[in-house]
Amino acid sequence: MVAVTGSTQYALQLDVTRNIRHLNLQLTKQNQQLGSGRYADGLIGVSQRALELSQLKAQLGTVTNYKSAVQTAQNRVDMYAFTIEEIIDIATEAQETMIKNRDPFFARTAAPREQAMVMLDRIGNLLQTKDGNRFLFAGINYTDNPINGQLSNIGGGGNVYPPGAVPAAFVPVTGAGSFPAGAYANAAAFFLNPAPSVPGTYDDFFNTAGTTLYSDDNELVNYGVSAGEIGFQRVIDAIIRFRDATVDIDLDPAGYQARVDDAYEQLMIGIAEIKSIASRNGYKQQQLREIQERHDRTVDVLKTRIGSIENADIAEVSVTIKNLQTALEASYVITRDSLQLSLVNYLR
Repeated sequence: MVAVTGSTQYALQLDVTRNIRHLNLQLTKQNQQLGSGRYADGLIGVSQRALELSQLKAQLGTVTNYKSAVQTAQNRVDMYAFTIEEIIDIATEAQETMIKNRDPFFARTAAPREQAMVMLDRIGNLLQTKDGNRFLFAGINYTDNPINGQLSNIGGGGNVYPPGAVPAAFVPVTGAGSFPAGAYANAAAFFLNPAPSVPGTYDDFFNTAGTTLYSDDNELVNYGVSAGEIGFQRVIDAIIRFRDATVDIDLDPAGYQARVDDAYEQLMIGIAEIKSIASRNGYKQQQLREIQERHDRTVDVLKTRIGSIENADIAEVSVTIKNLQTALEASYVITRDSLQLSLVNYLR
């Protein structure tokens, strides 16, 4: 009977010791949760919803990738917007220059040809804008420079339009099949690069429809602007007409005025066309912003759902810690009382 009693008391002490060890482990995990704000690894709440958690994190990764792609496109359309606005400013400056230099007497001392050449080069530099190694205005052939040298050198240093008459109507180039067109006598008379390197082709410079990205699994967004846009062609051609008209300032003053008027009319049409390009690009800016905002909302929802699985309830954890501490203190009391028993009492 004594042996049975002693064994029972010893078993109780072992049980209390195991309980203390378990309570300490649980208390450690709860303190970990309190410190990190997240469920400790291996807790049943996370384990039971591991599949859902994995799926949510996969969705979050996918949306984040789309956000990154859309951000890249946003940066590019913003660069388009800035560059187009600069070209419009130069075209407006050309408009003012034509008005001031229509009078041959004034033009003789104002160096209009040199002014035109500077404006051409400024436009050419803008149409060579790059994003990293990518030529933004090169259509889908973005590894090649779309511009055929300095625009001031169009015509090989001479004139595209000869002296003595108002040039024929402007005819835009729309691809390799239409080149040369209108008054362009040869490749040197047109500003787009006629012989880009492999793997691009000349026609690719005109292809803005191919500059696209997936903004999500089902939506493909187009956002390109090409140096071959008709508005750019017309403005550049108008400034070239003005530049080449200067040869008639002394030879044919009346003809010079007629040629300036022709260039001015073409320039006004070209400015309107470039503003249309800017408007189209502005729509793309707004579209991409809305897509990005949609992705931001999706990310917020996914993070909230992930957090509902992973993140611990701090109030609940605090109560649990208090209960564990109370139970642990009671276990220590039992252990203390057991250790204070005399051998006689222990064996009773």
